[in-house]
Amino acid sequence: MNFFDELVIPASENHIMLIKYMLTISLLLFIPYISMMLGATFISTHFTKKGKIEGNSLYLRFAKDVIEKLTITKSAELALGTIPVISTFFAYAQLLYTAKTISVGMFALAVILFIISFVFIYKYRNTFKLEGIMNAFKNISGKDALKNDNENVAEIKDFEQNISSTNSLSGTVGKWLLLSASYIFAGSMALASSPDKWPHVGNILQIIFSWQTLFNFGALISLAGIITGGAIMFYFFSWDGGLKDMTDEYAAIVKNTAGKIALGSGIMFPLMLMISYAYLPMESQSPTVFYYTVVVLIIFLIAGNYIYAMFKNSDTRSATAVFILVFLLVFFNIVKDQLAFGNAIHENTKEITKIAIEEEKIVKSKTMQSTGIDAEAIFNQKCSACHKFDQKLVGPPYNETVLKYNGDVQKLADYIFNPQDIDPAYPPMPNQGLKKKEANAMAQWLINKVTKK
Repeated sequence: MNFFDELVIPASENHIMLIKYMLTISLLLFIPYISMMLGATFISTHFTKKGKIEGNSLYLRFAKDVIEKLTITKSAELALGTIPVISTFFAYAQLLYTAKTISVGMFALAVILFIISFVFIYKYRNTFKLEGIMNAFKNISGKDALKNDNENVAEIKDFEQNISSTNSLSGTVGKWLLLSASYIFAGSMALASSPDKWPHVGNILQIIFSWQTLFNFGALISLAGIITGGAIMFYFFSWDGGLKDMTDEYAAIVKNTAGKIALGSGIMFPLMLMISYAYLPMESQSPTVFYYTVVVLIIFLIAGNYIYAMFKNSDTRSATAVFILVFLLVFFNIVKDQLAFGNAIHENTKEITKIAIEEEKIVKSKTMQSTGIDAEAIFNQKCSACHKFDQKLVGPPYNETVLKYNGDVQKLADYIFNPQDIDPAYPPMPNQGLKKKEANAMAQWLINKVTKK
């Protein structure tokens, strides 16, 4: 059993279904956000460098606006980036429980790189605010104020130089870490959906130098380009009336950049999609996966026509429609990938369910052996109407309340035997008329069940 198997517990059939839903939702949050962040960071660092070399203030403004608009806020990074990618990792760890593959370890590495890259990218983003403060200070002080040769002016110039250096370093490190994390993430997803390769892929180099990883990453990057182009048009020209104070020259830079990225990525996406589909093993393929692939291509063609018409006619009124179509493209593409993954791990999930049933029998057997009482029968007869383990009904979930007893069987048994009103958020538990021996058996069974002993 590998290290990551120790982090999870074998899930029942119902729980496996819930985990799959959670995984799909996490990816629906994470993939669009990481795509915008990846595109925004590369665009911003490119225009920052170009703007400084050419002394073009419009390029510098675009570099600032694109990173601020597409990365949204630091709270969004947590809600749409960090939490979903960690949830994705644990979902894969749960679904690949007992599977002899390094996919989960590679997912863990990708998560670490993603989080580090987020730190650098938001540090890069913050340097624009500091530069704005410095420029405002210069405007207030006057152009000649910093020409004086004194200690305060020297400190201000050093501070300004530090901001510029931090901007360059954090942006460069952040974008390449993000790209590396995305590559490993794409490779891990590809391997997870290819059980025929699990026994033969034993180290990270085999994932990195894999055609399947390369094409899966190509599909992700081309999708990211489409998302980025659509998002730029939406946030700059449609959302909340569009960006204020845009000159015609600045608007032309935005349209030209977004158009080239969206159309260039659009040319590459269907090719990468079909090659990635061709690389799927037979275990992962099914008519449903094929149908979803066709739906993705149809949505792509519709969105592509809108994008082409929008840039050909220089008409941004379709930006909202493009943004919605791109979101639908992402949605169906993720569902397609998860269906393929579900097909790939079908045998593994059957094994997980089997282990979960065996562990359930062990828990029941321990209770029966120690007390001679069928506590599960008592639960089904007297408790199940008001309690579940993982969600609240009339009463609180056992996974929360039982842990508060820290394994103290006698203390929990006393409460079951003679319930007291503890939590005002729930109605008081009625006395179930159990005997002391039955209450002890019930307490032992609940603790074993919750702690998986």
